[in-house]
Amino acid sequence: MPSARHVLLVDDHPENRALLAYVVPHFCSDVTIAEASDGIEALSAVAQQCPDLVITDVEMPIMGGLELIRTLRAQGMQMPILAASSEPDLAKAILAAGANHFLPKPFPLPELRV
Repeated sequence: MPSARHVLLVDDHPENRALLAYVVPHFCSDVTIAEASDGIEALSAVAQQCPDLVITDVEMPIMGGLELIRTLRAQGMQMPILAASSEPDLAKAILAAGANHFLPKPFPLPELRV
């Protein structure tokens, strides 16, 4: 996982966010975690908190991960973005949108060490 002080977790499933919020500090010391349940909430969190890393699900209501990634990159945001999806066919589109890494779901926890 890239060195990060503030991580934004974006997923519409609270249990997925809770799992990541529990696991991420084991890979990255002195980290703070923020959470968002969709891309719209994530954009607001990014504007307010300037995260060092975004970990996002791709399939979400309101604004999905692909649109979130494209929007962040269009705004000039350069933080690393890790995008997770159970649809491996989306990997190329996710990376083309500007994500730094694709995480196929379910992913082994050591994959967070990217």
